[in-house]
Amino acid sequence: MLINQAPAAGLANDTPWSDLYERAADESTDYVSEVRSAVEYGLSDPEDSVQMACAAAETAGAEVEALSSPWSLYTPQDAATVTSALFVQLQHNADALTELGRAVGRIVERGEAELPAPAGAGQSANLSDALEALRAVSGTLHDLVARHASTTVRALYAAPGSAPLPADAHAAVVAVAGLLAEQYDGAVTLNTRHEDGAYVETDDGLGCGCGITIVGDGETYDFHRGDSDWSLSRESDGRKLSNGSMVFSTWETLSTSLRSAHPQQLADDVLCVIAADQA
Repeated sequence: MLINQAPAAGLANDTPWSDLYERAADESTDYVSEVRSAVEYGLSDPEDSVQMACAAAETAGAEVEALSSPWSLYTPQDAATVTSALFVQLQHNADALTELGRAVGRIVERGEAELPAPAGAGQSANLSDALEALRAVSGTLHDLVARHASTTVRALYAAPGSAPLPADAHAAVVAVAGLLAEQYDGAVTLNTRHEDGAYVETDDGLGCGCGITIVGDGETYDFHRGDSDWSLSRESDGRKLSNGSMVFSTWETLSTSLRSAHPQQLADDVLCVIAADQA
């Protein structure tokens, strides 16, 4: 079964725009939990400040890379969640700039640094001018969030989505088979291993056992799920056992490991491998 993840309606009027970020963060595991553990342990010295600032910079760069992928977002609702998180990030960045100014002020108060008077007309900007500029940027960011966050997030969340997303690994295999039958000139065969409706999704990463055979120009491919990945095997890379089954020591791992991956993303990956082999 394919599901469309678009909601029947937008966010309720009394639901904050940041709720999408909060929900997604609570459902996240490794990345978010590590930061939350650090906060819970305590962040109070210069090493913590430097490491958190560096981690935030790396995370922001990683988000740019993630969003640059052609399949970075499947639905407007995905975009709404990311937008919610990015607006929260802007708020935190604004607060961090304010706290930076206060932290520098405490260094000056302790007598460990000098803060010059603001530069006069015709003079080059100095540290006081730079800190004042950062405070102004902080206010600008907060104003931007206040004016645009709710409208942007709600508009994206309410936008109609038409992506037919698979409910489980079996539905993904069936959908990919249908797309390949339409988009590939060679023979495409769906190989089922269970009755319709008999598959129950588990967390073992092995999928349902069903796969797709694709006959190319002088090569036969097998698309399947195993070891928590989507894979494409070439028959020529396999070794036949005495019982007639094939074992493989090499295969192509596709670009996404999601059980509910967009079927067209998987089909595109398969077609790219076949095209490269035939080039």
